[in-house]
Amino acid sequence: MSYHVLHVIQHGAILGKERGFLTCRPPVESGLPEKRMPLEDIRAVIIAARGVTLTSNAIAALLEAEAIVLHCNEKYEPCGITAPLPRIIDTRTFLNQTSRPVRLNQSIWNRLLIGKTQNQQSVLRQHEQFSAYLDRALKTKKIDEGNCARKYWQLYFPSIGWGGTTRDRKLDTPPNRMLNYGYTVLATLCHRALLVHGLNPLLGVGHLPRYRSTPLVYDLMEPFRPFVDCMLAEFMTGEDITEEKWARFIGGQLRDHRVYHERFSLKLMDALDKSASTLARCYADLSVDPLWVPALAA
Repeated sequence: MSYHVLHVIQHGAILGKERGFLTCRPPVESGLPEKRMPLEDIRAVIIAARGVTLTSNAIAALLEAEAIVLHCNEKYEPCGITAPLPRIIDTRTFLNQTSRPVRLNQSIWNRLLIGKTQNQQSVLRQHEQFSAYLDRALKTKKIDEGNCARKYWQLYFPSIGWGGTTRDRKLDTPPNRMLNYGYTVLATLCHRALLVHGLNPLLGVGHLPRYRSTPLVYDLMEPFRPFVDCMLAEFMTGEDITEEKWARFIGGQLRDHRVYHERFSLKLMDALDKSASTLARCYADLSVDPLWVPALAA
C-alpha cells in the first residue's frame, strides 16, 4: 500500500467521494481533468488553496480512513486540522500512559532530545559544518535544548544561503515561514500516528500542556524536525523558490523519503508510526529501551 500526503493547490476545487476514491474536481473554467486517489492510500490532505469545497461524504470518508485534513490560510500558513475522534482503542495503552511515571517520562524526553541533536549535527555535517557545543552535549547525554537550538540555527541558516541566524516561528522571513509549514505537516502526521497507536496526544513527556495544544505530538516530532531542515536545505538550492512550490516539494519528500532501520529502510511516514508504536511499548514495559528514534544519515 502506498501512503500519500495530498496537497490541494487548485483554487475552487471540489473534493468528493466516489466509491472508494477521493475525487478532486477543478473548476470548469480551468479546463483541468478530474483527479482521484484511493481513500485507503491517503494519510493526510493539505488544503493550500482558496475556495476549496469538501463534501460531507468526503470528510467522513477521510476520517474513517484515519486521514487528517490540514487547513491553510491565504498565506499558505496552516491554521487548523480536522481529525478523527480520538481513537483510544487500546484501553491498556491508555491506562499505561495515564499512569505516567515521572522518571520514565524524563528518560523518554531525554532520548528524543538526543535523537534530535544527533540529527541536527548530521544536517550540519551535510553542509560541511560542525558544532562543538552540540558534540559536547551528545557526549554528556545531557541536552540543553535552548542553547543547542541557538548554536544549531547560527550555523544552519548561513549554510543554506540565508543571512539570518535566528529561528523564530513568528519571524516573517521565507525560511522561517517554510519551516513553519513543514513542521506543521509533520505534526499532522505525528498526531495521526499517536491516535492510531492508542496514545493520547494531550499527555506529553517534555512539552507542557497549554490551551488548545497537543504536547505529545511535539514531543514525538522532535527527532524528525531535522529531516524537514534537510529538505528545506535541498529546496533552497533550486530555482523559482516560492512557498507554493515548497508546499508541493515537502509533500513529496515526506511521502518518498526513506529512513534506515536496522537491516531495512522504511518511508518517513512509516517511521513515524514505528516511533509511536515503540513509545506505546515504553509505557507497557515501564522502560525507555523499546523507543526507536530515527537517525538522519550524515
